[in-house]
Amino acid sequence: MVKRREYSYVNLRLYRYLYQIGAYSKYLMTGKCLDFPRSLHIQTQSFCNGRCSICPYPVVSRNLDQGTMTWSLFQKIAKESALEPLLSTVLFELHNEPLLDKRIFDWVKYFKSMNPAKSCVIITNGELLDAFSLKDIIQSNLDRLVISLNAHSKDTYDTLNCGLDYDRVINNVSELISNPLMKQKLKLSFILTNQNVNEVHQAILYWNQKRIKTKVVRLTNRAGTLNNYDSIRLNNNYYSASLLSRAWNKVLSGALGVLGCFHPFYQMNILFNGDYIICCHDWNRATVLGNAGDFSLKEIWNSTKANEIRRLILRKRYGEISSCRECSIVK
Repeated sequence: MVKRREYSYVNLRLYRYLYQIGAYSKYLMTGKCLDFPRSLHIQTQSFCNGRCSICPYPVVSRNLDQGTMTWSLFQKIAKESALEPLLSTVLFELHNEPLLDKRIFDWVKYFKSMNPAKSCVIITNGELLDAFSLKDIIQSNLDRLVISLNAHSKDTYDTLNCGLDYDRVINNVSELISNPLMKQKLKLSFILTNQNVNEVHQAILYWNQKRIKTKVVRLTNRAGTLNNYDSIRLNNNYYSASLLSRAWNKVLSGALGVLGCFHPFYQMNILFNGDYIICCHDWNRATVLGNAGDFSLKEIWNSTKANEIRRLILRKRYGEISSCRECSIVK
């Protein structure tokens, strides 16, 4: 079994690969995954202040229950996961805008107080950062703050990140950069589409010159819930990563064809009401595998239902999984 403490001398990326090897090896031998996920997504509330064209939230949110996680449920999740050696990363984001929750940095701080070694990440559109003080953000001991910028010009930003204020977001980024500690924790993210492809490279160069970390993310159809996917997706190849990253992505693509989708083998996703959904792309919440309020995280992670889904994925029988059959990742 792979345990993170055994790999404390290597970086987090290598641990991810080692975890995947361990997860598949154990599953193929026993029919069960490793005892705990590598990453945990927590939705402390389910709302968003944006209406982005690259996100299904404006559509799916009308048809699904919305709400806020209770403190007692979060405490239960934190206590069960904080000391798990296999868990490396907690992401306070799942189908929502995390900063709409005024408690968010207090909850990060609580989790970090239980185990400072776990990496805590917030992924946000960045508009509401000015509702929090830099002091509160820093004192939470957050490890990484990722802002989904997606554009380099205001016009493109307004096309993609609908309903959000570009100037306000950029001002918030500038405020973070002014603090040396937050500058190190900041990363800017760009989801690649045919609308922003001509300026993403320019954006990467611009922010890298300011010594700000960046990443480019491929657009997916969010398991078939992004209705305009075909009109905005990029058809040609685009590479902004290093040669090493490109080579590794090629290896991963080959592994995907052999082993199937990776997400259910390392990632756990807990909604505001405690439901565990099979994948972060399952915006319709089509495959619920248990509830963290009713069972322990370990029980629902390695439940009979969860492992049956993994068996279908390994056999490429995506059509039998409601949350997978229309997903662009596996089609």
